[in-house]
Amino acid sequence: MPRRATRVDDVPNRDVLDDISFGLSKAAILKAAIELEIFTRIAEGHRTVPALARLGGMTERGTRVLLDALCFIGMLTKQRTEYGLAPTAEVFLVKGKPSYFGDATLGDFAWDARGQLSKIIRSGKAIQPTAFIDAFEPIWAGIAASALVDWQKQAESASALWDKLGITPENAKGLRVLDVACGAGILAFALAKRHPSVRVTAIDRAMVLPYTKQIAEAMGVASQVTTVVGDALNLEVRAGAFDLVLFGNITGYASPEQNVGMFRKAYEALAKEGRIVIAAPSADEDHKGPGEVPMVGIEMLLFSHDGDIYTLAEYRGMLEAVGFSEVTSHKDDWGLISARRIETPPPKNDKP
Repeated sequence: MPRRATRVDDVPNRDVLDDISFGLSKAAILKAAIELEIFTRIAEGHRTVPALARLGGMTERGTRVLLDALCFIGMLTKQRTEYGLAPTAEVFLVKGKPSYFGDATLGDFAWDARGQLSKIIRSGKAIQPTAFIDAFEPIWAGIAASALVDWQKQAESASALWDKLGITPENAKGLRVLDVACGAGILAFALAKRHPSVRVTAIDRAMVLPYTKQIAEAMGVASQVTTVVGDALNLEVRAGAFDLVLFGNITGYASPEQNVGMFRKAYEALAKEGRIVIAAPSADEDHKGPGEVPMVGIEMLLFSHDGDIYTLAEYRGMLEAVGFSEVTSHKDDWGLISARRIETPPPKNDKP
């Protein structure tokens, strides 16, 4: 068990290893509770060890130990012999609630896949080498659903990103925005809130879009948003129909060739002087940062056969390959890159 949370890089300290192991133990506790539907059962009124054990076909000893551990990690409360839900569990881990995030949490744990990380690193083959969008569809749907609860906080961060990009309420007027693999859509919707004339076309899988629509309503921009069922790898868009095309984390799960294909479609969809914005993890040139971005590379290994945490130089190569100019990194702890469609005039013909 950990003695204290710490990180010391220049002296040996076993506490660092203990903290990592303890985090794994907490994840195992939460995983078991979700699989056994503990939070849903308690919400239904089954609050004692005997009642929960009987309903779930579990031993009373195992049930008691699990419930007490859930109290320790902050997911449950306890009054004498009865257990209750902590606020986080009540909002995100009760089946049937619009904000339910349990299945997405299990998918994000990717327990079996993470246990084979060394095998993946040796072979270079992802555990799920099928289409990355299909593999992550339930997780993205869960993320979109959970955003119904905390969209205000996310909207503040999104608004700060638009400030970094220099898109103010004044110059946002009339922008036509395409949000590819939109998920919750909060980044694009935060831009829509900057001016009532902004129009957003949000593309994603059918499983995700109902949550996207609910968030658009919650943010007060539903009349400015059109949702379209579509696949990021096979975009069908009208030429010159948009002023801004937005990509999120999806670019990290795609190969360079797939990204070039998506960026080419984005280039065709943009009007002259239009911008592409990539709000996805982007690594420093030495891949040491920024922030927690290096950890995201593990997700690429697990779930994408060819994806990666690309650097600015790599994004620049992909973007310029299809004609984009002014590729710019806007300093951010996650990653924020933009480029423009600037049509170069044809060379003058000096011949008579």
